[in-house]
Amino acid sequence: MQGWYSVRRVFRSDRAEDSQSRRSFEERVVLLRAVSFEDALAKGEVEAKRYIPDSPRYHTLDHLAAYYIHSDESLRDGDEVWSCVRDLNVTDDQFLKKVFEGEIESLTNVTRRKPDT
Repeated sequence: MQGWYSVRRVFRSDRAEDSQSRRSFEERVVLLRAVSFEDALAKGEVEAKRYIPDSPRYHTLDHLAAYYIHSDESLRDGDEVWSCVRDLNVTDDQFLKKVFEGEIESLTNVTRRKPDT
């Protein structure tokens, strides 16, 4: 299916910070125009090689996933660019901690508290 795809790749960086070793993982999703899932994944591989520096500190993990968005030429407000469903038998708080713990950079997010009752 020719159209827009989002492709997710996971990267790891190992570095020293304040005399401590630090390991970070980055999930990165990019938009690509492709003729098929296979084409989108191949383009995602090429894009990932351009993204990470040529350094032993940076690694591309063995995880690459594509998501078909739609075939329209232009994207619109509200177009879904990524969706991932996880089946886990955990509470809401356990899920958020398990999946998003350590999420710190390049994000703005809102945490809403339940009203006190």
